Amino acid sequence: MRWKTILMPSILGAAAVLFLAVTGFTLPREEGAAPMRSEQFEECATCHEEHAETFLLNPHSALESEGLAMKAGAESSCTACHGDPTAHLDEGGGEGNIFAFGEDELPSARTESCQGCHAKEHPRFVATSHSKAGLDCTSCHGIHGDVWALFDAPSQIRTELQSPRVSDSCTDCHNEVFAEFEFNERHRLQEGTLECTSCHNPHEPPQRWMLGGFKQEACSTCHADKSGPWVFEHGSGRGEGCTSCHTPHGSPNRHMLAFQNVAELCYSCHIAVPGFHSRFTLDSQCTSCHSTIHGSHIDPFFLQ
Repeated sequence: MRWKTILMPSILGAAAVLFLAVTGFTLPREEGAAPMRSEQFEECATCHEEHAETFLLNPHSALESEGLAMKAGAESSCTACHGDPTAHLDEGGGEGNIFAFGEDELPSARTESCQGCHAKEHPRFVATSHSKAGLDCTSCHGIHGDVWALFDAPSQIRTELQSPRVSDSCTDCHNEVFAEFEFNERHRLQEGTLECTSCHNPHEPPQRWMLGGFKQEACSTCHADKSGPWVFEHGSGRGEGCTSCHTPHGSPNRHMLAFQNVAELCYSCHIAVPGFHSRFTLDSQCTSCHSTIHGSHIDPFFLQ
């Protein structure tokens, strides 16, 4: 028990440091100790007080509280993203005289502003389906919100949640996909077992080999026992992969199969098999004999 007493505080301390480093979350300052604020930030806060207050609780606050914006050559965290405020101030505010991440700015311009800091983490975002559809970083991410407002979901008020759910940000555009998660046979998204980003990377171009082909990496991360490599490989794994038989989000069929009837599923590829024996019908259970259907090290026909 002694080693637990000695090591546990160190382990917990290291875990806390790692959490703070990854999330960018900063601990509250001692009472009476004001966070660092530039003169420019204070000037912006005069009119945008609601943004200024919540911004200092956001991971982006490091631009201001730690002076990172000024180290990068900007007057404040505000100008690091919104650009030169001179015209905006001279005209007493208003629209069109500052980069406001509004509808007037092109999505590519809004993304470019974010990429000024985040290009290293997400260098290929411009090639993604999201970018090509006219979305930008602010379509999913909040900028001024509190510490939990890493994602904006118009259908849900983020501040009511105790912790962020990444998948909430996907709901408004991908309703047809979320409807599939209502089936009894589904991946456990609703229970919080996984998120959309467990399988999909929203900041990278779609890579088909992640869900099919030889690697099927998106599936094999959790289903390694079904992914091989095998001496005798099911041919579907070379093309569509897991999705040739399974619907990945949810299905009314057991095991999330694409067909209710197993034989019908098999015959969709193996059209010559039914003529092999007169007893083979759509009521046949192919896996009664071909039980190692994902792959085998022993039999090329996946027999047990």
